[in-house]
Amino acid sequence: MAFFEWVAEASPWLWLALGILLVAVEILAPSFVVIWPGLAAMCMALLAWLAPGLSGQALVALFATLSIVLLFGGRALMARVEQDEPQSTLNARGKSMVGREAKVLSVNGPQGKVEIDGVQWPATWEDIAPEEGQWILVTEAQGVNLRGKVTKT
Repeated sequence: MAFFEWVAEASPWLWLALGILLVAVEILAPSFVVIWPGLAAMCMALLAWLAPGLSGQALVALFATLSIVLLFGGRALMARVEQDEPQSTLNARGKSMVGREAKVLSVNGPQGKVEIDGVQWPATWEDIAPEEGQWILVTEAQGVNLRGKVTKT
């Protein structure tokens, strides 16, 4: 019980210092996990200042609850923000080929090689296998493997 008595008697500055420490840890090792208890500790500093008579058990329970609520709420908010951002194809070169036409270089059943801008790509065909020299429209990219359908000869 000595811990809860110590928490009950602790200054709001202690909560603020804990919050700043946790936010600093988040800055040093960004994981978007430690920031939420840090913000909860800062909120607890305000609460301990406004309601100084709360018991140590109540303060610890409120800190734990607030940390969990902020963690899940913050994660949901971050997911929504990331979803609204346009996706870049900087590190997914194959995806930037979707919608372009490629010349068929070789055919081996449902697979083959195509060329776009002088670069060869492995490819699979959606419907019928094209002949060498035909053009396909790239409809999908899975890594570096392109998938397409015949457009013209």
